[in-house]
Amino acid sequence: MVRQWNVCMVGMGYWSDVHFQAWGSLSNVRIAAIADRNPPKLAKKAQMYRLTDDQLYTSLHEAVQHPDIDIVDVITRPDTHLEMVEIAARAGKHVLCQKPFAPTMEECRRMVAICQENGVRLMVAEGWRWQGHYLAMKRVLDSGVLGEVSYAKISAKWFFTPRFDDPAKMTQPYFRDMERLLLYEMGPHYIDSYRSLFGEPDGITAVTKRVSPHIKGDDLAIVIFHHTAMTGMLEASWASREFRDGSYTLPGGENLMEYVVIEGSEATLRLNADGEMLLLRTDGTVEQIPRPQEAFQESHNRLHQHFIDGIESGLPFVTSGEEYLKTMEIIEAAYQVGKKVERIG
Repeated sequence: MVRQWNVCMVGMGYWSDVHFQAWGSLSNVRIAAIADRNPPKLAKKAQMYRLTDDQLYTSLHEAVQHPDIDIVDVITRPDTHLEMVEIAARAGKHVLCQKPFAPTMEECRRMVAICQENGVRLMVAEGWRWQGHYLAMKRVLDSGVLGEVSYAKISAKWFFTPRFDDPAKMTQPYFRDMERLLLYEMGPHYIDSYRSLFGEPDGITAVTKRVSPHIKGDDLAIVIFHHTAMTGMLEASWASREFRDGSYTLPGGENLMEYVVIEGSEATLRLNADGEMLLLRTDGTVEQIPRPQEAFQESHNRLHQHFIDGIESGLPFVTSGEEYLKTMEIIEAAYQVGKKVERIG
């Protein structure tokens, strides 16, 4: 008999709809409860997803007392994650925790330890590596067709923070006041995806900057990853118009806002921002690599399926709490290194 898993979702903000839809894509998962400190938000989501009043809680403490709850899905702000994870773990519930993991490395490590101490599984809801274009790049790399990889670059650019002048128009207005922004909020996506493709770097070099006058944190970051046999680079901006012109628009109006190039001894793999993926060989031939045209939601459907598969099989999560500490350690190092600029001349 197939087991049904009962989920309590906590945090009914901007990103909760993605999780509602992902859980809804799994036949053996039921949303048994939702929690949020804001009753109007609870009522709105209950109406949208056909939940009854007895499934609504303003306190996670109260919700996890329900014996049927197996899993807590934490979708609250990062500065609440430690509290939410601790409540869930001490109640014996497995935890899926939204990224960013937590504001400090101490909190990140504490969440991992709490779940280990209470014998529950912990996975970070990191969906970027589950997107179709990253899965396709991984397949090409694993095939060996590129030969020995010497260089890779992920360029990710949006025109975002210059439009933060009006908080009323923002989905996440608290971004304006965050001391750490782009590398903390989006960096985990790109760095986790980079690690999934190329493994662990031996060290990094980094620069972080603020461009928009409407924020306190960084909206430009460059991180160089040092490996024995290759060098990698992340170039990220929330204040760039580079990928805004019509030539980068995918069918249906989508835009990946990413450009990736991977240089190997036998061939180069290139992902254009319009989603086209090309293999360029030494002899001058160019091969188009098939990539599924799919909605972003599919990546989270895969992520949530991986979480359930891991709980049922006991196999490791690719973004377990322990694994994700490595991503957060790179981000912490990048912020520390980014403060130190050696002057010449």
